[in-house]
Amino acid sequence: MLRRLLFLALAAVTLAAPAARAQMLDDVSQALRVELIPGWRQADGTHVAGLRFDLAPGWKTYWRSAGAAGIAPRMDWRRSRGVASVTPAWPTPRLFRTAGALSIGYDSDFVLPLLVVATGAVPTLDGVLDLGVCSDICLPARVRVTGALSGGRTPDPLLAAALADRPRRVSADATCRLRPTRDGLALTGEIALPPVGRSETVVFEVPDPGVWVTDAQVSRRGGTLVATSELMVGGGRNVAIDRSRVRITVIGDRRAVEIEGCRGG
Repeated sequence: MLRRLLFLALAAVTLAAPAARAQMLDDVSQALRVELIPGWRQADGTHVAGLRFDLAPGWKTYWRSAGAAGIAPRMDWRRSRGVASVTPAWPTPRLFRTAGALSIGYDSDFVLPLLVVATGAVPTLDGVLDLGVCSDICLPARVRVTGALSGGRTPDPLLAAALADRPRRVSADATCRLRPTRDGLALTGEIALPPVGRSETVVFEVPDPGVWVTDAQVSRRGGTLVATSELMVGGGRNVAIDRSRVRITVIGDRRAVEIEGCRGG
């Protein structure tokens, strides 16, 4: 509910991007600037573009799943031309804890690759991003980014490094048990995975954006990681989960991995 109220109060901060440039306006520019990187076209036809986020010292913004204390970003690319789809390829984030609450994101400059399926020779991205940026206070920002993707076939080193920094997709035996709770469902995952660090955080993501997923309680039993989150929705709706589409990300202080789907247990 807090996230929804915050985004309803979004300041209309708009980015205009001549060519492939975005410029922040008003107070939010003191915390964050965003630049569109045109990128390059791969041999399979996918265009790798990106967004460069420049954060002022002491400020942070958030990963695709922001944690209970974060503000998850939203992106709308429907105004784009010559584009069938845009898929963000998020680099590995950092973990922040405030009064026991978890937020997941970035507190220094980073590059977010965008994997673009183009339907034209020179596609044009036109997107609106709803972001939270936080320091001692949190500011909501609505960002517009536009630009033609006229890059050639030479990989951009910044984008290539960000792609390499994503959580590594692994095949791991993962089971998911569900049990009813007063507000929805409790999801307990058991993941056969070697340790990824001294401390390990598990993030469950489900396809329905209307489902609230709480921070996971995590423990380890030898080679098995055990994590439990609660899945909740408003309005008295029932929660329905397709286990094959549950995405599990495990973030440790040595590395991060991602598992797509789990089976019933």
